[in-house]
Amino acid sequence: MKTRYALFICLMTGCMMSCQKEDVGPIQETGTLHIDIGLFIRITEVNSTLKSTQQTEDFRVIIYRTDNEEVMSFENASEMPAVIELETGDYYVEAHSDNNLPAAFDNPYYYGRSEVFSITGNEQQSVLVSCALANTMVTIIYSERIRNSFTDYVTIVSSDLGSLVFLKDEIRSGYFQPLPLDIRVELTYLKTNGLPDNKILSGSIPEPIAGRHYEVHVDASIDEGMASFQILLDETEPEVEVIGLTDDTGSQNNGSIRYGELLITEIMYDPASLPDSEGEWFEVYNNSDHSINFRNLILGRNDVDRHVITDAVELLPGAYFVFERTMLATDAGGYVYGSDISLTNTGSVLAIYNEGTADEPGALIFSVDYGGEFFPSGSGASICLNPDLINADDAIHGSSWCTSASVYSTGDRGTPGMVNDLCNP
Repeated sequence: MKTRYALFICLMTGCMMSCQKEDVGPIQETGTLHIDIGLFIRITEVNSTLKSTQQTEDFRVIIYRTDNEEVMSFENASEMPAVIELETGDYYVEAHSDNNLPAAFDNPYYYGRSEVFSITGNEQQSVLVSCALANTMVTIIYSERIRNSFTDYVTIVSSDLGSLVFLKDEIRSGYFQPLPLDIRVELTYLKTNGLPDNKILSGSIPEPIAGRHYEVHVDASIDEGMASFQILLDETEPEVEVIGLTDDTGSQNNGSIRYGELLITEIMYDPASLPDSEGEWFEVYNNSDHSINFRNLILGRNDVDRHVITDAVELLPGAYFVFERTMLATDAGGYVYGSDISLTNTGSVLAIYNEGTADEPGALIFSVDYGGEFFPSGSGASICLNPDLINADDAIHGSSWCTSASVYSTGDRGTPGMVNDLCNP
């Protein structure tokens, strides 16, 4: 479930010359910013539940300097002049729809931010502001058994800032700011003596992610005394995130990342520009077709070192991410695991696991023995997986790896957070 809008921004720059007869001071060089709004929409709908209610002409557009100083803003993109004059310098642009409510039905909120760009004389640039769904979408689906067995049913989804009530006939989608969500289902049925009684289910989505669609499937049986629901996460080709619930017992997360959906693709175990205790790092690649959240996954070296990831890092399909000993190791903006993991120069089995504990991690996602047969050595350089062989079968063989040639921020060789160097045959 992915929906995006984009603002296409064309930057026209040039030198401005004064026609005044008297100069009162030095002339500040300026350029002109010409903004064209183009609509780029890619919508994948699941059961037509996501409706595109916003148009980019209604988006608010704000221009900032890179020090976050607001330069100017426009309440509606359609009201922007054809040419905007700006002083030379570095800028970025934000655009968003004007409907960021805590909770509301049929209310997708979109937000986007451009890359940093420069206004300089005699130069023309183009900048794209890609606006994506920035709140969390929730729909409720009641089973046939619910509809046939219960006289009434309602689901309340709430955060600290707002809540929505999904009645029995509600078919609209609810949109929430991405805050922890509590779910309460109230089911009413008639007992054999004709008197009404209630069945209550409760659970939560503790860390909802912006741009995601969560389907809450509610099912219950009066005769068997059973009641439960599942929360399904829909993406373009959705992997199901299931939370099984029973009466008043809370939730249990049974989801997992399959083997090979994350790959270890680069390892710096012997830096030369920094001590090992500061400069070690390794890189992970998302080999799946969906985003993966690292929170609560476990890093491991042999059976000695373990680290539970505490940050909710979201890695897109086909993207790289760096885990590093300290912030000094690279400039890739990675996750610091500290002294919990030590990468020995003689080789070790480096692994990443599903959620569990440091003593008993979950199912293995991927591991590589970088001291195994045919693995290259790398002093002052990382060892890297050939980018032509990024798959779980090839990645475990030393013949698929080589020593990096590119130089990164510390002066050592490697490509932290980027596509690896090609390995020569």
